[in-house]
Amino acid sequence: MIFFPLFLPGVCECVLITQWPRGIISNLSAEMHCYQNDTDYEYLYWYRQLSGGQIQLIVYLLAGNPNFEPDFKSGFKAERSHTKQWSLTVSSVQQKDEAVYLCAQIKLTFKNCMYFGNLSLVIIV
Repeated sequence: MIFFPLFLPGVCECVLITQWPRGIISNLSAEMHCYQNDTDYEYLYWYRQLSGGQIQLIVYLLAGNPNFEPDFKSGFKAERSHTKQWSLTVSSVQQKDEAVYLCAQIKLTFKNCMYFGNLSLVIIV
């Protein structure tokens, strides 16, 4: 008898991610937050997209511990402030930090569903 692995293109359960604020105009610091309505997510992420550029991973949090990408080890702070909430702070905002910022989470299951927040736009003045 031969067995073939069965991969079902299942539908991921509904998860609501709320990200705020929607826009930040600053020349000091920028703080963004995400909240999700489920609790089973081990990996939490922050990404950014510069104008006309690709999406870049800034940091992921695993068990509340931030793991920053090399280009983001200074000037950024990420934390999980609650089981369902995490935040990103850009301190001493510079022109190069002007971007769209996105939070995301993934639940590692056989479906590996990733969910994104609605976005925060940081504008430098």
